[in-house]
Amino acid sequence: IGGLAGGPIGAIIGGSMGVMTGHQQTKTDTINMQQQSISELEQELSQTMNKLSQSQKETQLSATKINKLEDEQQQFHQQHREQLMQFANGYQFDIYFMTNSDVITTHAQQGLVNLAQLLKSNQHITAQIEAHSDWRGSNDANCLLAKQRLSAVTDQLVQAGSQSEQLLATSYGEHANINQDSWGDELFYDRRVTITLSYFE
Repeated sequence: IGGLAGGPIGAIIGGSMGVMTGHQQTKTDTINMQQQSISELEQELSQTMNKLSQSQKETQLSATKINKLEDEQQQFHQQHREQLMQFANGYQFDIYFMTNSDVITTHAQQGLVNLAQLLKSNQHITAQIEAHSDWRGSNDANCLLAKQRLSAVTDQLVQAGSQSEQLLATSYGEHANINQDSWGDELFYDRRVTITLSYFE
C-alpha cells in the first residue's frame, strides 16, 4: 500500500520538481538573453554616441570654416568696394569731336564699350555725362550740336549694356567752354563730352 501510495505521490512530486526546475531554467535563459540584448544595445548606443560626437566635431569644424570663409568674403567685398570707390572718384573720360560733328571715333567707341561693361557689373556706379561745343556759331546751333553729341554717347553706352538709370546726362552747349574767344587749335578741347563716375550705395 505504501509503495503504491508512494508511487503516484513521488511521481507528482517529481513532476512538480521537474516543472520548477524547468521553469527556473527558463527564467535563467530569459535573463541571460535579456542581459545579452542589453549588452548589445549598450554597445550600439556607445557606437551611436561616438558617431554623434564625431558628427558634432565635424559640424563644429564646418561651422568654423564657414565663418572663416564669410569673414574672408566680407573682407574681399570691403576691399573691392574701397578700390571701386577710389577708381570711380578718380575716373574721367573725355571724348573729342571734329567741328560740327557728333561722330564718335573708333578708339572712343571701344572706351565706351569698356565703360558700359563696368557700369553693367556695378549698379552702384553712375556716370555723369556732360556735352560741350566750342563757341563758334549761334548759341542755338551749339546747344543742338552738344545735345547730339550727348545722345551719341549715351546711346552707345546703353547699346553696350549699361542701364539708362545709371547715366546722368547734361548738355552745356558753349556755356562751359575752356577756351572762350579763342580761334586756335585749342578749340578742339571744347568740342567734347566728359564722363565722370560716382559711387553710391
